[in-house]
Amino acid sequence: MNSTQHHRARIISGLLILMAAFLLLRGYVTDDTYIHLRYAENVAERGDFAFNPGERTYGATSPLWIFGLVGLLKLGITGPAAAWTLGLLSGVLVVVVLAGILQRLALPESWRWWTFMLGIVDAWFLRWTMSGMETPLATAALLVLLWPLVMEPVSQAVADAGGRLWLRYLGWGVAAGLASLIRPEFLLLAPAALPWLLLFEYRRGDALGGRGGRVRCRPHAPFMAALGGWVATAGPWLVYAQMTFGRWSPGTASAKSNSLNIDILETLGYLLRSFKQLGTTQGVIWLFLLGLIVLMLIERMRQQEQDDNPRGTPTRDPHHFWQSSILVLIVFTWVGMLLGGYAIKRVWTISRYLSPLSPVVLLSLSILAYWLTHYAAGFRGQRILSAWVAVVCCSLNLLANVGLLNFLVRPHVEQFSAGVKECYLEKGVWIGENSPPDAVIAALDIGALAYGSDRKVLDLMGLVSPEIRVMGLEMGFQAMVESGAWLGESPRPQWFVDRWEGPPRWDGKVLRGVAFELVDSCVIHGVGVTEPQDWTVATYRLTSAP
Repeated sequence: MNSTQHHRARIISGLLILMAAFLLLRGYVTDDTYIHLRYAENVAERGDFAFNPGERTYGATSPLWIFGLVGLLKLGITGPAAAWTLGLLSGVLVVVVLAGILQRLALPESWRWWTFMLGIVDAWFLRWTMSGMETPLATAALLVLLWPLVMEPVSQAVADAGGRLWLRYLGWGVAAGLASLIRPEFLLLAPAALPWLLLFEYRRGDALGGRGGRVRCRPHAPFMAALGGWVATAGPWLVYAQMTFGRWSPGTASAKSNSLNIDILETLGYLLRSFKQLGTTQGVIWLFLLGLIVLMLIERMRQQEQDDNPRGTPTRDPHHFWQSSILVLIVFTWVGMLLGGYAIKRVWTISRYLSPLSPVVLLSLSILAYWLTHYAAGFRGQRILSAWVAVVCCSLNLLANVGLLNFLVRPHVEQFSAGVKECYLEKGVWIGENSPPDAVIAALDIGALAYGSDRKVLDLMGLVSPEIRVMGLEMGFQAMVESGAWLGESPRPQWFVDRWEGPPRWDGKVLRGVAFELVDSCVIHGVGVTEPQDWTVATYRLTSAP
């Protein structure tokens, strides 16, 4: 097969893998899936960006995901099916973009195949793609932000095309603006990549075109173009959010984090938690990447000491050298910002936050390995051995992901989804059938309850209840819940759905003149794939104490 046929075969293979994973993990939902659906239904039916009808709040992580759901709702695809459809379409986008990047990299077809398969068969990518959450769209966005690294050097095309570097980065700015509407972290991650990309263009222009190349690739014009594209795309939403909600970032940042943490020991604890999640989802490929970086540095020092500059080293092939170097720098910048930011803000990191990095890390790994085996003098004579080592490692990684998907992820998906349906969705339906339309439910997990009951929710984590968020930040959310301070809100809740690691803890209590009567309880088994603890979800009727 020629290169184009290989490219098409990779895309078809990726689509088949997605369909197989969809059948394997069908029915997977999280409570956050229903939060997005609740917002989408209110936008579609009432024109309100609101969780509780008539109360506009910025309690959803991904506005762009919600607007995508709205489009599917308008097409007649409703409920979780809309979220699963959008997740599958986003997975298709990842397949196409990853295959497109690999097609433009100067790699043998075998390298492209291995990198592609490792990226698509990743168990965490497939898990979150089938969950109805925005993770696959975030993955595609990070890949798109790397696209300039695989585009034709402008310094070579300038003579016949006028060097439209600014147009390239205008498009990049638009993509960065859209990315910032997928995950709030991308408001920082996208701008952090831009200086490295502009350095890549400048250095590559210098190496290929000398002084003329440097002039054509000066960073000021593409920087302004990227800024303009970003402002034109993200600016209107940020202005709307600030004017409507009084904030430009979602309330999830408050509910899932705390104020800036200056306690070094506590920060280290959260940092270790983030590293644990990184190791769980990407540990193997990170070990290989770090090993290759060490080997590359050793090779570069050897070349400098021996003045060894054979044909094909980075000095003679600056494109590959700067491409691999800048890609690694972007990866480390993104990872450092994510892990450091989560630790400082004391965010309880889960695999969904880090999963989008996996294909980017794999691309870095592939390019560095190719550089070492083809351009480094110390490895050029060992290509056959290196190839066998790579094949064995990639095969083991693929088998590990297939095993992880079948024997760990799938049982969790089936068990957890059943728990969400029984303890939250069906309980929400029951509350809706046994309470007036103006009833209020106080809860720690709000998505499926509100979706099933179609009743107003008082969110005790503060995502969609600004008054609770203020109270929780002042008192601490756990202390605020246990004190019953939320019972003073008007209108007072008639129901309380608690989530706790032990048995029901409120039955028979009287707090602030309110009696808690246990109606029902159930257990959600296996909160996370790597967190096997159970949750007891208890439903209480709230009445005035005699």
